[in-house]
Amino acid sequence: MSGAVALADEYWQYHRSTAHMWNIDRGDVDQVEHWEDFSPTGVAARVERLNGFAQRAEGMTAGDLSDRERTMLGALSFSASATAATLPFARDLALVAGPFNFATFLSVFVPDYALVTRRHGDGYIAKLRSLPSFVDGWIAGLREGVASGRVATARGVAAVVASFDALLETDLADDPLASQSPPTEASEAERDAWRADVLDAIRDAARPAVARLRATLHDEVLPAARSDEQAGICHLPGGVDAYRKLLWASTSTDLTPDAVHELGREQLALLDDEYRAIGPAAIGIDDPAQVRDLLRTDAALRYDTADEIIADAVAALARAEAEAPRWFTRLPSARCAAVAVDAGALAYYTGPSPDGGRSGTFFVKTADPSAWTRYQLEVTTFHEAIPGHHLQVALALELDLHPIVGQHEVMSYSEGWGLYAERLADEMSLYSSPLQRLGMLTLDSLRAARLVADTGLHALGWTRDDAITFLVDHTAQRRDNAQQEVDRYIGDPGQATSYMVGRLEMQRLRREAEDRLGILFSVRDFHDVVLGNGMTPLGELARTIHAWIDRQQGPALPDDH
Repeated sequence: MSGAVALADEYWQYHRSTAHMWNIDRGDVDQVEHWEDFSPTGVAARVERLNGFAQRAEGMTAGDLSDRERTMLGALSFSASATAATLPFARDLALVAGPFNFATFLSVFVPDYALVTRRHGDGYIAKLRSLPSFVDGWIAGLREGVASGRVATARGVAAVVASFDALLETDLADDPLASQSPPTEASEAERDAWRADVLDAIRDAARPAVARLRATLHDEVLPAARSDEQAGICHLPGGVDAYRKLLWASTSTDLTPDAVHELGREQLALLDDEYRAIGPAAIGIDDPAQVRDLLRTDAALRYDTADEIIADAVAALARAEAEAPRWFTRLPSARCAAVAVDAGALAYYTGPSPDGGRSGTFFVKTADPSAWTRYQLEVTTFHEAIPGHHLQVALALELDLHPIVGQHEVMSYSEGWGLYAERLADEMSLYSSPLQRLGMLTLDSLRAARLVADTGLHALGWTRDDAITFLVDHTAQRRDNAQQEVDRYIGDPGQATSYMVGRLEMQRLRREAEDRLGILFSVRDFHDVVLGNGMTPLGELARTIHAWIDRQQGPALPDDH
């Protein structure tokens, strides 16, 4: 075993043994009983260890390495450093008031394990019974955050407090944690006994812990929280420098906040030209602002029922599955399902569980069907499922890749691919009408506007209302949807910039490959290279693509040939 692989193995084992919120997201049954350590000492120890891994990886890159080893070490170094930079903010901001806050984790992700064995079932009960220990450590961490001035906004804290109130008022049998399916190997009698133990654990351990966390958020964090006028972290002590680090962690580039801000404005201007081109065929209007306004306000363009939303998502997914072989030589064996949920973000994807017990899942929030426009469901399906995240994540799990690049997410790569997939779906003729192609533009507008709004909030001192107004003026979002979007940026600084930055780099690399290879260029081969090396920072992706181009071109000929 090479030193690079040994270090990667060590890091992966450490990551899996500490990053349990990530394990919950993936439905990692082997880690089912564990929670993350968000205590002050726990976070400090992890930050030190993560930075140590990054330094060791960087020290190896000067050695004699294979291309795969070099890519793996580059991803390791970046991921360890990025996690170290974001961890305190994830604990004190994103998990408190981000789109995937802890109330959402409890309602959606924790009770979604594919339990098989009795040991798995015992692990789930142990998880519920150990929730008080996790909460007590997190409360100590939140108090450290308050003392240092690293706090969420009052609006965000109040919203999660309300979510906990609703959870605590639910009948015990209807508690989301009780919705976990029992182990499939258990007998009927064992399943009944297991369900009774789950309810006991919720009543005796989980609910008192949630009540204690709720009280801490309400009584200690909320009074210290920021106002809507100071929504960005530039208003926190050291917040300007912190945002630069978070922006780097999200984009895997050295782009400054100002550069990201201007990039967003440039993309919005280019999109106006596309609205003028597609608008007449879709809705008979060519003025970009008028197009967006009609899309935003026409009630006929909104869904009425959850069943219709899921049916349309399933139909779009089936078209994409049928067309994908023409654009990819390798496709995952794992299927993707579209599933309705009532909590969390409007749409999101989780990959297959590592043991194969859970398929890839495209979650569609249908609690309010009118929140979904008919022209944005297709593009969202292509982003989250096929040819987007499902191909990227499920294929990485099935290839012979080290988990560092196969399973450890790099946001600019992952979300960049999802946004690239929206445009690729247009090349694949997957959109069913000009209106659906307009939907593609509206989400492009949103991702471009995110570059402006996120940097505006966290670097330029915009208020929450400044950011909401900008989104309404430059996208097809209703004001209530724009409010949810902006609250996401406030709760998870920098994350929303990863989409467009990553997409633009992938498109740039494809254009470079097309220009340099000419008739030798194959889009299927290009996609195989992008997806075949796993999730890497954008610099490593560029190095991989350049090496592939060089191999395709063959050895250079002598000058006198």
